[in-house]
Amino acid sequence: MPAIFTDEEREGLRHTMLDAGWTCLLERGYRAMRVEDIAREAGIAPGTFYGFFASKGDFVAEMVAENRRALMEELYGLVAQARRQGRAPERAEVDAWMRAAWHSDRAIFRCVDVADFHKIRRALPGDVSMGPELAGGVLSSVAEAIAAAGGAPDAELAASLQRVCALTLLARDEFSPEVLERTLDVLIDATLDALYGRTQEEVIQNQGDADE
Repeated sequence: MPAIFTDEEREGLRHTMLDAGWTCLLERGYRAMRVEDIAREAGIAPGTFYGFFASKGDFVAEMVAENRRALMEELYGLVAQARRQGRAPERAEVDAWMRAAWHSDRAIFRCVDVADFHKIRRALPGDVSMGPELAGGVLSSVAEAIAAAGGAPDAELAASLQRVCALTLLARDEFSPEVLERTLDVLIDATLDALYGRTQEEVIQNQGDADE
């Protein structure tokens, strides 16, 4: 790496490469994406790429890790703010966070198959947990906050439903695009029901729909 690059320039170039990586991953898929493609998209020489990352696998692992850290930081921020106010995160807050995460082009499950997922998972740095869901400590922190506020969340069911979201995206070729997104929305609604419960109005509405 040229010594004339400052730390700030290096960090900016790293982010440029990561953004280029998502573009290439979405267009080509994990196996077909080459370092040369990433370098071309980022406007750099392939040799510059190797000044930052040892391999394509390490690069994609960093793409995923950075995305996961950003998601976790955002949700932990919601939980921390709610605690300072003496409450649990609002359902609408978690709803917006969850839909943005699963409908994002940077949801890794949209870009890989099961074999690729396991390969990337093994390459992740130790501070990043990547089960096939937005769960672990992140989802648990929401459930704990809801319980502390007097709720009765089913964290295990919520985590299982999030796994189904991931598995649905991994099997995306079995769905039309519209049905895929609608299916995710139904699963997200069910996850939120598992965490927050359903309001009495929702129960009555569902009973009315069933009677019609």
